[in-house]
Amino acid sequence: MSKSDKDEYMKETKEEAQNHPPEEKEGIQEPRTTGYKPLQLGIIIFVVLVLILVGFGIATDWFGVFS
Repeated sequence: MSKSDKDEYMKETKEEAQNHPPEEKEGIQEPRTTGYKPLQLGIIIFVVLVLILVGFGIATDWFGVFS
């Protein structure tokens, strides 16, 4: 195999490697999400509203705590 053949082979191999992305990603990958973000937000809003309602109920004596 002559030097020009080696150079040509190396050039072709390099071009092939650049044109084909690797099958598996290397390095840091984005974490997989489960899709529960809206549910968590809904639970947080619900808990805050319940706490506000209970606090308002105790402050206005809805539950008869102070009688």
